[in-house]
This record gives sequence, C-alpha cells and structure tokens, in this order.
Amino acid sequence: MEYWNSTSKQLHFEVFGKCGFEDGTLVEISGPSNSGKSLVMQKLIAHCLAPYKYGGRQWSVALISLSHKVNTESLEEAVRAELRDWTGSGLEDVPTEAEQAEISKECARKVKFINCFSTEDVINSLRQAKWSYVAGQNIELIALDTLSEFYWLDFRTKKEKLSKYRYYKQWQTRLGQACKDAFVCGMYTVDSSFLENRYGDSGLTMKINYSVKLTKNRGKHTLNGKPISFKDNV
Repeated sequence: MEYWNSTSKQLHFEVFGKCGFEDGTLVEISGPSNSGKSLVMQKLIAHCLAPYKYGGRQWSVALISLSHKVNTESLEEAVRAELRDWTGSGLEDVPTEAEQAEISKECARKVKFINCFSTEDVINSLRQAKWSYVAGQNIELIALDTLSEFYWLDFRTKKEKLSKYRYYKQWQTRLGQACKDAFVCGMYTVDSSFLENRYGDSGLTMKINYSVKLTKNRGKHTLNGKPISFKDNV
C-alpha cells in the first residue's frame, strides 16, 4: 500500500474537497487512542490560521484543550509546515526562514488557548468562546480537543450514569449550539468508541458537515480509509 505524507494542503483537500471550509461548518475527527486525532486537528487549525496569500483563511481560533496535546510551540511548527507546503507551489514572494518563523508566531497569537481540567472548565470555556462573539472579539472557529476526555471522571461523580454515546452526543450538542450562537465554525476530536450506540440511545443530533475517521493498526494509520503517514509529528 502506498502511503502519503499528510501535508496541510493535501489534508485540507482530502477532508473538505475543492470547496473548502464553509461558514457554519462542524467537523468531527474520530479515531482510537493514539491514532493522530490531535495532529490532524492541529494541521487543520494551522491551515485556518495561515495568511490568505499562503492558501490559508487568516482566522482567529478559540482552542479548548482537554488533553493538552496542542500547544503554542507545536502549533507554530504546524503553521511553518503549512507555509513550506505553499511556498513550494511556485509562489514568487517566498518568505525566508526568519520570515516564516515570524509569520508562524503571529498566527499562533491569534489562538486563544483555553486549558480545561474538569467538566466545569469546559462548560465555562464554551460560554466564554460563545460570548467572545457578543463582545465583538474576532473568532471564526471553536476547536475542542478531546471531547471525551472527562467521561470516566464524570462517570464516577454523577448520579445519572450516561453511556459513552449519550455523553458524546451531549457534548457534541453543547459545542454545536455554542458555535451556532456565535456564528462560527466548530471542530472537535473524540475517541471512536464513543460513536458506538450500543444501547439504542436517542438524543439531540447536531449536523456534522465533515467527518474525519482515523484508524491505527500495527503502527499504520488511515484517514477515511486512505493510508497516511505523519511527518515529524506536524
């Protein structure tokens, strides 16, 4: 099987096709543990942050982090990888390494990192991200990594025991509604075991515009059924 290196440009096209990331989009990135979900999210965020002239969307992002896998340094490197992808596409005005580093830092400064350590933190973070729009702050994307992180912590403390599927749907709805209220796009990662509706649970369902399904078997990864390799973890 032939593997392809997931440059941001290739990844963006693989997920969104020719039309790109439309307004109001909700993106789900699912997969088992250590399948590259946060890396894929980081690459897609890097594309959203990059300047227009380098194929990006020049957005500002609220990143609600439950697993703390994406940080300023890793995101800066992901943006630099994005710039390298596009500067190799025949552009006349190619930035130097120093200029790429400065552009990457500027892009990372447009990310509001919100680190969460409890369910209450996540609830407050969604409120904070939603009210950023009302306050006139410029946010185009709310990203949540990892939606299912606090399930077992909540399971031990809640009187009402939710199945994994109901828990997933509950938080998907909360994120989707916050994005609707703020007129922004949404993106989240979730462990694929939470997508299995084993007990026939019903509940609110937000429309997922794009679904990214990752798998990992014997160290080999696939994205939506296509073999993929991650270069330098960016």
